[in-house]
Amino acid sequence: MVEEIMEATNQVAAVSPASPQETEGSNNNITRIHPTLYFAALKGNFQELIQVQNLETLVTPNKNTILHIHLTSTTTQKTGIRSSASFLLQTIQGKRPDLTVKVGVSEEFVGQILEKCRGLVLLPNAKGETPLHIAAKNGHSGVAKLLVEHVKAFPPDIEHGVGAEQKFMRATNNEKDTALHEAVRYNHIQVVKILLEMDPHYSYHANKADETPLYLASKGRYQKVACEILSNIKSPAYEGPNNQTALHAAVINQDIEMARELLKNEYVKLAVKHADKEGRNPLHYAVKKGNKVLTELLLEQNTSIAYMQDKNGMTALHIAAAYGSWQIVETIIKRYPDCSEIVDNKGQNFIHYAVNKGRLFIVIRIKRNLSMDHLFNEKDVYGNTPLHPQSGFLIFFPIISALRRRAIVLKLAYASREDLNALLTTQDPIEQLKLGEEKQNEQFDKKPKNELEKSVGRFFTKEAKETHLLVATLIATVSFAAGITLPGGTIQDGEHKSTPIMRDKASFIVFTVSNTLAMLLATAAAHIHLFTPLITKANWKVHFLCELALRFTLRALLAMIVAFAVATYAVLESSLLGIALVTLVSLYFFMVPCLKASMARI
Repeated sequence: MVEEIMEATNQVAAVSPASPQETEGSNNNITRIHPTLYFAALKGNFQELIQVQNLETLVTPNKNTILHIHLTSTTTQKTGIRSSASFLLQTIQGKRPDLTVKVGVSEEFVGQILEKCRGLVLLPNAKGETPLHIAAKNGHSGVAKLLVEHVKAFPPDIEHGVGAEQKFMRATNNEKDTALHEAVRYNHIQVVKILLEMDPHYSYHANKADETPLYLASKGRYQKVACEILSNIKSPAYEGPNNQTALHAAVINQDIEMARELLKNEYVKLAVKHADKEGRNPLHYAVKKGNKVLTELLLEQNTSIAYMQDKNGMTALHIAAAYGSWQIVETIIKRYPDCSEIVDNKGQNFIHYAVNKGRLFIVIRIKRNLSMDHLFNEKDVYGNTPLHPQSGFLIFFPIISALRRRAIVLKLAYASREDLNALLTTQDPIEQLKLGEEKQNEQFDKKPKNELEKSVGRFFTKEAKETHLLVATLIATVSFAAGITLPGGTIQDGEHKSTPIMRDKASFIVFTVSNTLAMLLATAAAHIHLFTPLITKANWKVHFLCELALRFTLRALLAMIVAFAVATYAVLESSLLGIALVTLVSLYFFMVPCLKASMARI
């Protein structure tokens, strides 16, 4: 048997090509290993390999040597031990005994292979991975140490002035990953410790994806791994993709402890001013996340980062105002009050951002607590002040514009200069809101009667509102009835009695969801029509609530038609599939344009 294997191995070695040109386009030159030898390497059976000469010739089609094969293996073998305690316990409990055991990587087998073929440790596979890469990726710390110790006996690299083991550990695969990259990526702390102890003076650089080991540790939230790198390497590389750093990754993850550990290192501490491709430093991201602790931590490291601008000219203060983080706005201004004067590429200060994003609370707090009246009069490149984003002067009034997918909850409407002055000189925020409401109501009432009738009367006259209420009530009634009388009926007997027959069908689930939406939206619209007269008498508020009710009604109508079409399909299935399709097509070509036209007029 051994002779047959040796003959097959020699034949494989004989057809192995000498140059890449000879292998191109040829399937006859694919390297391979005899199955017996392959499984011997997988299980760590050195006896099957002891008589094989030139072990380096045993490679798979992907150029994996027997060391690569063994280091990626976890095989299962029969134990052959029936007198073990676990066997007796399983037998007593009436369970079928497990007579197999998982056999992992054998350091003894690796040592025997290295003793027989010393150069095998340096051979990479088709991905450029040495056995050390595989050991690091799979967390085989003992094998990793054994491989490095074995390479120490090799001649040093005189040209680069490093020992053979350092050159071996710094070797990269096709993705420019070192063994340390692999160990960090998979959070194998013991392998990381061994590699860093044996080569503590090397600053591991970025791979093809621009990832350094420290960045990978920070991104993966591997605090112990990051601490090992920081404690062993004096000046570790900290770069990451998109010109970000390990500190960027910690801040984006809102990992406060990781950020603290990174900032303890004097070299990594420089990353606090490092800007990514968008021009944003870690402080920009801490503010965007609304994390006050990280914001204060970063501001303590460097005084200039609060003044740094991204590609759009935005400082951290602009971002804090836009995202509504009042505590962060207050923190930055109290530390660096003059940074509030910085404007972006459009000439807008941070109050412009607060207004444009509807952060009324921040605007009022700035006015009351920070005394920055002069900023309210600063104009951007378009000539607009913060309270004057379009033209004329504006005051706040609440309006919802979800249909147009705007995140702004507060918008602005025209007011006179006198009204605006009265609004800004009022200190109490509640009084400001009341005054703004009064002025907005006045502006609404000042419209010419004929214009008001044209724009509002068609949709929100008394008769129209009664019609809308009637439609909403009918939709709610029909949806309620459809929900009670389920399509297909219910099971009459058995274990699942009174449950829907078609409960497992996807079409039934769609029906339930759309019918429920129709019911809820129609009910909401009806409630708005009923209680609006009791809530307010302000014309603009009535107008707004009627708009909202109409939108709910139209969407309820749409959901009801979808429920009808899906229920028809669920009951009749393929026999009348055309009816459902025609209904949906009609819905698209008729209801959707009507809905858009209605929304455009509102």
